[in-house]
Amino acid sequence: MKTPLRLFAALTALCAVACGGTAVQTQDLEGTWSSASCEAVPNGDGTNSYLQRTFTLTEDTWTLKVDAFGDAQCQTKLFSARVGGPYELEKDSEKVEGATEATFTFKDQYMTAYVQGLADTFQSTHCGSGTWKVGEEQSTASTGCLFFRPTSACSSDHDIVKVDGDKLFFGQRPADNDMCTADKRPTALTTAAVVKR
Repeated sequence: MKTPLRLFAALTALCAVACGGTAVQTQDLEGTWSSASCEAVPNGDGTNSYLQRTFTLTEDTWTLKVDAFGDAQCQTKLFSARVGGPYELEKDSEKVEGATEATFTFKDQYMTAYVQGLADTFQSTHCGSGTWKVGEEQSTASTGCLFFRPTSACSSDHDIVKVDGDKLFFGQRPADNDMCTADKRPTALTTAAVVKR
């Protein structure tokens, strides 16, 4: 009885490689994943930005909502960004054990300002094509805004993903935030996981 089980296990492992299986499967990603707490992100000048991330993934689509705050308790919301589109899992990472390479395509890109100063900044830096009003979401796909480039200039993020229990890790973003081509794919995971809700 043990021999057939061993043979089945060996064939399953072989098929995972030969049949295109990956460490992370789409069913592992499906659901809603959020920051465990208010995240502090260094700005590189001794200060921090504070944010909360929420990812919603289906079998073939992804949405990320980033809420940015002006305080370490994530109480004073400054702006929100919402991006998403289709995604594809490709192959297991050769550089990060247990991670799978993925490409997240930008179809949607929206921003919302929650304070007048940011609405004015979005207006003066030509984010979107309409007039900015506090609390009103606007598409910025064609223009880009803040750290998002226009989708014509950066159509996808080339990333890595790893699932560990109820935690989902993405790749460590570079300082210039550029993951627009496959050669920019991260070679390490971020330490800030999002947690399945």
